[in-house]
Amino acid sequence: MRALRFHHFGPPAEALQLDDLPEEAPGPGQVRLRLTHRPINPSDLLTISGHYGRLPRLPAVAGLEGVGRVAALGEGVTGWRVGDRAIPLGAGGTWRESVTVAAAQLLPVPDAVSDETAAQFVVNPVTAWVMLEEELALRPGDWLAQTAAGSALGRLVIQLAQLRGYHTVNFVRRPEQVAELLALGADAVFCTDEADVAGRVRALTDGRGVAGALDAVGGETGALALRCLRPGGTLLVYGLLGGEPLPLHNGEMLFRGLTVRGFWLTHWFQHTPPERVQTTLRELMGLMAGGQLAPTVEAVYDLADFRAAIAHAERPGRQGKVLLTG
Repeated sequence: MRALRFHHFGPPAEALQLDDLPEEAPGPGQVRLRLTHRPINPSDLLTISGHYGRLPRLPAVAGLEGVGRVAALGEGVTGWRVGDRAIPLGAGGTWRESVTVAAAQLLPVPDAVSDETAAQFVVNPVTAWVMLEEELALRPGDWLAQTAAGSALGRLVIQLAQLRGYHTVNFVRRPEQVAELLALGADAVFCTDEADVAGRVRALTDGRGVAGALDAVGGETGALALRCLRPGGTLLVYGLLGGEPLPLHNGEMLFRGLTVRGFWLTHWFQHTPPERVQTTLRELMGLMAGGQLAPTVEAVYDLADFRAAIAHAERPGRQGKVLLTG
């Protein structure tokens, strides 16, 4: 089978190569899944380049999520049939044609959810949901600010906020994204180079500031989100797209009682009771099946065209995920 592997850490387009690997026969309690669609996430590219929080032993197959159909069942597996669609949970190395996982790690995909949507079910939707509902514990009517609002995850935050009754202030770099995100349901969108953005956010929130904020950029953009918080507010850091550290002002932190902490989905899966994880996954899948939550796709490439796919995924101003198929 074809697999995109990296034998050393480095720029993804250079470190990856298309290898031919033997297919694994499923053992007792296992299922072999023929994968069809896989997203390119920032975490995938950070892993390949050697800058992610957890790195695999080399050589390693890239990719953290995807969707496919059951191709073979191991001894003792019940509840699954060949041809069923499923998402492999916690199965690394999805940028290959087949993956063998424990049957307990599979999540069924309803007919109403497309392959393109199901392929990106875990990383962005679960991250957005948990940050809003559990980490920030927002209430209807609360204001939320976010950086990288035009990203795939940022768009999901806007959709979820609408469903849950939150108001969003969204920061983008490109003016052309303003009208686009307002049409998606954002309450306010500001370019980060506009004058006195923090003051305009305070005016928008009747002088109070936002209850919580999400930052995937760092640097001065993250600092802008921090300045928009109301006293006692919380900033969640979940990405490092800008490559710059977040500057923290001691006085602001001290006298306004602000909280800044990181959120990593890997930790959430590790430390959350399984029944709560399953409840969250079922609720999100229901929203997707009902069309209320719709991750967008900008382009699709075959596994063999990975260099063009990565270049597209790294292009600024995308309106959705880039997927690898085949």
